[in-house]
Amino acid sequence: MIKNTRIFIPIPKIRNTKIKVEVDGDDLTNRVKESSFVKPVTNGIGTFSMILSNAGGQITGSYSPGSIVKFYADNTDATTQQFRGRIDHIKDNIGDKGQVLEIEGRHRSYLLTESLVCYSATASTSTILKAIIDQLPTDFGFTYSNISTTTDSMAVNWNYKPFWDCVIEICNYAEHDCYVDDDLDFHYFEENSISNITDAIVEGDNLIDSKGWGTNDYNEKTRVTVIGQGQEGLPIIYTAIADDEVETREIFVRDSSANTEIKVRNLAESKLAEITNQTPQATTKSFGLETVKPGDNIWLLIPRQEVHGQYKIVKINQKFGSNIGGWRTECLIERESENISQVISKIEEKSDRLLLVENPNKFNFSWNFEFDEDSGTHSNTQITDGVLKTDGSASGTWVSDVKNLDFDVSLLEVRVKGQSVSGTTVYFSLDNGTTYHPITLRNKEVDSGRDLKIRVDFNSASTQIYSLVFLYS
Repeated sequence: MIKNTRIFIPIPKIRNTKIKVEVDGDDLTNRVKESSFVKPVTNGIGTFSMILSNAGGQITGSYSPGSIVKFYADNTDATTQQFRGRIDHIKDNIGDKGQVLEIEGRHRSYLLTESLVCYSATASTSTILKAIIDQLPTDFGFTYSNISTTTDSMAVNWNYKPFWDCVIEICNYAEHDCYVDDDLDFHYFEENSISNITDAIVEGDNLIDSKGWGTNDYNEKTRVTVIGQGQEGLPIIYTAIADDEVETREIFVRDSSANTEIKVRNLAESKLAEITNQTPQATTKSFGLETVKPGDNIWLLIPRQEVHGQYKIVKINQKFGSNIGGWRTECLIERESENISQVISKIEEKSDRLLLVENPNKFNFSWNFEFDEDSGTHSNTQITDGVLKTDGSASGTWVSDVKNLDFDVSLLEVRVKGQSVSGTTVYFSLDNGTTYHPITLRNKEVDSGRDLKIRVDFNSASTQIYSLVFLYS
């Protein structure tokens, strides 16, 4: 949803419904008993179904799988195309209500669910999306004039992965949405960035019903631990914890592209905010909305449910037919209630595709040294070209600056990447250097304190340390 404090006063629109339903160019509008044209954002490509009157078998055999279906709906002249698809399945049925033709199919972008992607790169998500679209055969006709340029960075390595699964992964990573319009053009944009102020759903005007309105916290979590990866493969860890945490409800996210402490912390905090500030969810039915698009944020004014704001449409279902009462638009708001676990699976999805970063002891935080710049206190040691080493002496000592924590540490572990480190001794202090304790690499230690320092004693001029990480909880 788009959060704002603006007051929105809707102006009722004139409803002069004009509809046209075509199959292979034939106008079958008057035969439509029921029809449904569904367009989701990000999670799929869209489907449709129709029940057509077929008394006496008048149109039996007239159409076949692959036939083109178009649905036009507006309040002017029935020239606004709301959906275009291809037929997958036709059933000629006879029942107590007569003979009908039942048709099912998919949006015309259906080939995206049948194309496989082999692609590997580290680039911005918009670049990756365009690259895999360019891999599609040109005669498919897909374009990407509505892909917003991003500056993020994502690493992918796909081998025969279904195309739309790749799109979902990109969107989940970048917190963007995507859909393909009826002209086969891709739309890729930041979540909650598009405001539709042409249409609105208003009680007392066009709203027919609003169901399932509420917030579900079944999968809400109180802490998120993110595990990133430094330049030398050592873990970077940060745990974001909700201020009002009473009981621990946690998830873990592994993301090797988060390669600095700042990135890991920001990712943890943003994901915690995402899953602790659940938006309401609902399904609304209204008289036909002609300008809504998947992913739009539309104004909802439903006073009896105390709803007044802009909410994202995650799925649009344009319905029409004599059994339906005309043209109706169903909007799924914010998320599908039966699939709320998708909120968590989106966050955890990265774990399946990124490098494994070990954290068997479930530490909550890390203090990482990549030695990209000089720091700490030297005694016959130096930091040059990203390496901590002696200044040529046979021995030396480096002591880190102090890290003042806001809680007492209880568990500790240290890991080191480098050359000839076997004779090197690492110490830790939790009282700002008053007392040091040796710590064995990759062994868990127990102590208490909050003013952390690290000391490294070198016993060889050949020792070089490329990175060091101190894990703690």
